[in-house]
Amino acid sequence: MNVRNTAILLRRQWVCAIFLAMSMDQTAIAAELSELHWMVGSWRGSLGPQTVEEAWSEPSGGTMSTMIRLTSATETLMVELVVIREEGGSLVLHLRQFDPTLQLVMAQDMTLAELTPQGVAFAGTQDAAIKMLAYRNINPERMEVDVTTADGTVMTAVLQRK
Repeated sequence: MNVRNTAILLRRQWVCAIFLAMSMDQTAIAAELSELHWMVGSWRGSLGPQTVEEAWSEPSGGTMSTMIRLTSATETLMVELVVIREEGGSLVLHLRQFDPTLQLVMAQDMTLAELTPQGVAFAGTQDAAIKMLAYRNINPERMEVDVTTADGTVMTAVLQRK
């Protein structure tokens, strides 16, 4: 098994472990926005053949946010707004996706599923279009974002700090 296949297998095991933890009846995970300090800044990278751009704000007023733009070589495919806010001693992620004309395509709220110094993961509800959204702090200049869709497909955006 090569290094890439091993990394994919480990990532899928990590996602499965998060789903298992979510299925247990547990209280909200204690967290503060300051624990996501490593996400702040501008990022650019790829999601398959598309380009992804994110610009995370500093936490302020109990929230931090990003605007995400997904583009092909010739056009904008999607614009997304993500707001993470402190609620009840934990974190909640609010995601809104828009088409290029800014018509709302999807609205989803997610709860904190895991928080470590190396990453954070948010889980959607059972019937959500996005089951899991996980951000990994690879190093100060690199972040990976896993998007797990309703059918269990995991798409990974590899981002570099701008």
